[in-house]
Amino acid sequence: MIISRVTSGLGNQLFQYAAARSLSLRNKTAFYVDLSYYLYEYPDDTSRSFKLGFFSVPYRILQESPVEYLSKSTKLFPNRSLRPFFLFLKEKQFHFDPTILQAHAGCVIMEGFWQSECYFRDHAEIIRRELQLSKSPSSEFEGYHQQIQATPVPVSVHVRRGDYVNHPEFSKTFGFIGLDYYKTAIRHLTKTIKNPHFYVFSDDKEWARANLPLPTDSVFVTNTGPSGDVADLVLMSTCHHHIIANSSFSWWGAWLNPNPDKLVITPKLWYKNQPTWNTKDLLPPTWVSL
Repeated sequence: MIISRVTSGLGNQLFQYAAARSLSLRNKTAFYVDLSYYLYEYPDDTSRSFKLGFFSVPYRILQESPVEYLSKSTKLFPNRSLRPFFLFLKEKQFHFDPTILQAHAGCVIMEGFWQSECYFRDHAEIIRRELQLSKSPSSEFEGYHQQIQATPVPVSVHVRRGDYVNHPEFSKTFGFIGLDYYKTAIRHLTKTIKNPHFYVFSDDKEWARANLPLPTDSVFVTNTGPSGDVADLVLMSTCHHHIIANSSFSWWGAWLNPNPDKLVITPKLWYKNQPTWNTKDLLPPTWVSL
């Protein structure tokens, strides 16, 4: 069995799910999630909640059946001594580690962020299918969904400020990508794509409305409730093209769009201050970095 220690916000949860789920498919074994992270509050982290329950993901929660998972993992590999019964995979580096794909044991525990599609590219079709909504995440969702579906060329623009501006640690490590990036990205997209209609997703809509050089008919999407983030991410994925932030959240909004002809514009500089993190495998090769 594969156990993923799920942490942090929705974008990171999706990376952790996708890497572990892909490994479970390779090994033809069950997929569990360890949700112990969400039992506590962390003074140095933004408060988060587990959101994979909104999708058609075939996970089981470790804490609900510890006896079952130990029993099953024992039956999977009886009397095997050549390979480890338990294998703990802790992420050693930010870029892709190909040895993870070969991990094999009765019980594999994964801890890390695994921010590269290289960990799950071979099962991309299954991952996208399982990340279909299983229930509506907000009262506004269906109205926006119909509006985007009726738009000939919808383009998502994600602006993340929030903790990237106000959090004492995240503002130094990640940091808001800046207005110049959005000006350049919008200019590039409007030259490349005919008649785009922009849908803006942001945790600071007032700033986005006041500063982004967008047409007056642009839509500033507002989903309310505790799962408005799920609604935003899924609605992003239904757009045809994307301008994303330096955020795993909008990374997934773009990646979940299965259209091979989509234009995805990304920041070239992903982290403000992470000099030891190699981001060479973070962005798919067809995406445009500016």
